Amino acid sequence: MRSPIVDGLFYPDDPGGVLSYMRGIGLRRGRGDTARAIIAPHGAWEISGSLAGAAFASAAGRVGGKSPARVVVMGPMHNGQEKGIFLSNSHSFQTPLGDITVDQEASGWLEAYSPLITVYDIPHLHEHSIEVLLPFVKYFFPNASIVPILMGGCDRQQTRTLAGALQAVFAPIMAETLIAVSFNMTVYPDSPGELENVEECLRLFRAGSRGGLQAAFDAGLVTGCGGALVSSLLQSTLLDKTRPCLASESLLSAQGEGDKTVYYGAFSFV
Repeated sequence: MRSPIVDGLFYPDDPGGVLSYMRGIGLRRGRGDTARAIIAPHGAWEISGSLAGAAFASAAGRVGGKSPARVVVMGPMHNGQEKGIFLSNSHSFQTPLGDITVDQEASGWLEAYSPLITVYDIPHLHEHSIEVLLPFVKYFFPNASIVPILMGGCDRQQTRTLAGALQAVFAPIMAETLIAVSFNMTVYPDSPGELENVEECLRLFRAGSRGGLQAAFDAGLVTGCGGALVSSLLQSTLLDKTRPCLASESLLSAQGEGDKTVYYGAFSFV
């Protein structure tokens, strides 16, 4: 079992606290849109939790026979020391609302796709980008399993490999799958053009321009923590019949390390 590392810091560590938070930001099980994929931020809930909730709510209408059997949760690594695409060897991930089973079969298919995709638990034990989203998974889709994927580094070969793996494994079962990407946009003080890129990202989602988004992410015009994962998802062609949307009109920001500004948004593909 993978135990939480930022519970009580980034989000409440008890069921009552989590459920109170969910109700406080207006989330209700079974109420929302039917997104096939979402992009949610991985900041502390007191800063960006409302946007993570909005992203998951955009898929909350997938209930009954349309409820996802699995949620593929993809997050970036923050330590900068490991490079690769890492699956988890854990059989379940613990959350305050209960444990979530790992879909070992789907993970095995991904591992078999390429030697660049490996089972390696150590990064998962120390990374929060997936963890902060898991209570939302358990809240909205209590019976779903997860496929946790971490990416360290963001070179083009990794991005293309993950895109191919996502397409090969999940295209046949996409009707019963939700993909969630953990992504924060980042602006550095010595890069004055970066804020315009954040605004361009919002514009492209608001316009529903999937082709424009793919070009922007592939070219690195929209940057941030998890951008390579968004690029992989767009390259995979899994979303070719969907429309990009803003799951929330809000854009929140906070000061990060090294005077950088982190921007949080909520996006979906319906």
